[in-house]
Amino acid sequence: MPSPRVGYTVILFRRLWKFLAGYAAVYLVAAFGFLLLEGGRVDILNSFYWAMVTISTVGYGDIVPTTPDAKIFTVGIIASEVFLSAYLVSVVIAVVSEEAQHRSLGTLGTNFSNHIVVLGYGGVGRAAVRELLAQEETVAVVTEDPGDVHLLRQMAPESRLFVTVGPPADPEILRRVNIPAAHSVIVCSPDDTVNLVAALNVRALSPNVRIVVSVGRAELKRTLRAAGVTYVASPADMGGRLCADAAFRPEVANAVEDLTESTFASDLTEYLLTDRTPLSTQTLLEAEALVRRETDCLLVGYARAGPNGEYRTVLNPPASFRFAPGDAVLVLGSIENLRRMHRWIGVPQGR
Repeated sequence: MPSPRVGYTVILFRRLWKFLAGYAAVYLVAAFGFLLLEGGRVDILNSFYWAMVTISTVGYGDIVPTTPDAKIFTVGIIASEVFLSAYLVSVVIAVVSEEAQHRSLGTLGTNFSNHIVVLGYGGVGRAAVRELLAQEETVAVVTEDPGDVHLLRQMAPESRLFVTVGPPADPEILRRVNIPAAHSVIVCSPDDTVNLVAALNVRALSPNVRIVVSVGRAELKRTLRAAGVTYVASPADMGGRLCADAAFRPEVANAVEDLTESTFASDLTEYLLTDRTPLSTQTLLEAEALVRRETDCLLVGYARAGPNGEYRTVLNPPASFRFAPGDAVLVLGSIENLRRMHRWIGVPQGR
């Protein structure tokens, strides 16, 4: 697939081809005109040499027009060169200005790959971007408010964060953030209708990308799952459950909230097992002992793919459970212990 990022040199060439064609035409007319008007005094090589020296305004003066017609012709060539130079300067200034404007709004697109796209920068989008950047992910963000761009770009360098402005469901905007090369897409506009359309357009552009949608109305979950969405979150439902927990078991609510934000001292993460990872075929008891001994983390559950390819998460599995390559292990630990876990298990977090 061609890259959505339009290069600065490509834009410049598209605007300068008329100048280049005009310059070449004036150069050829000058060379052959001088050869014709100066008769047998100069050969074709010297004519081309004189044309380049004259058009470039170097003016060595070693070859000069001698006839009145040649002098009048030279005046015309110099006037054409002045016009071409002015045109060149105006085009370059315009392209540089447009490039700066396009870069500020992200309209040139990105070359990111295996990145995470966040469509919408409302309350959910802000929290998602903060968490993804804290996890050192590469992120592309679509916001509808140009005022968000400057604030967003202060959060991370351009190598990790791309920001563009536009409707989050627009197919052109989706191509701009390179949806076909993305690892996952988070759709979190405040408008559920926009989210549904955006999810459908994302799936059309990338049949295999993971799509996570935030909806205000929980009844839309089934519709979105039928549309090919991988995971549907309802912040209202989640917030309601946390509030209920906080009413009679506040420490549970605090723990859940802390674990979903990696800036706290602890985190819950997952690692996908392979043939080479240390936990590929152990039982739960063996795996728990290994993880505790090597990293001081806690193994709290696993996720395994079913016949349809969807993963089912199980917390606190039975002691007789045996892991297999392809399973995802869920691990709880402090940030420092999770770094040890990462080094020990030898695979990046996430799936």
